[in-house]
Amino acid sequence: MTLRALRVPRPATVEAGPDGAPRAVDAGGGRRAVVAIRDDWLVQDLWWTARPVERHYHEVVLEPGRVVLTFRDLVDGHWYVHG
Repeated sequence: MTLRALRVPRPATVEAGPDGAPRAVDAGGGRRAVVAIRDDWLVQDLWWTARPVERHYHEVVLEPGRVVLTFRDLVDGHWYVHG
């Protein structure tokens, strides 16, 4: 039996607006415009360790209607997508 992680974040190229919210996402399948942001939230955890987690998540709807979870890692500045 082998184990694998589910929904491992993958690096993505995200075009963000002046407010930091995603406007377009390219996660290897082509660039797609963001047509709606359904939710956004911050996660701050493990701040007491050498590898703190600080992420700004956005649940976005991409053209033509696919829902994707993106986040910007506020520690390293890179964007990622889940799933």
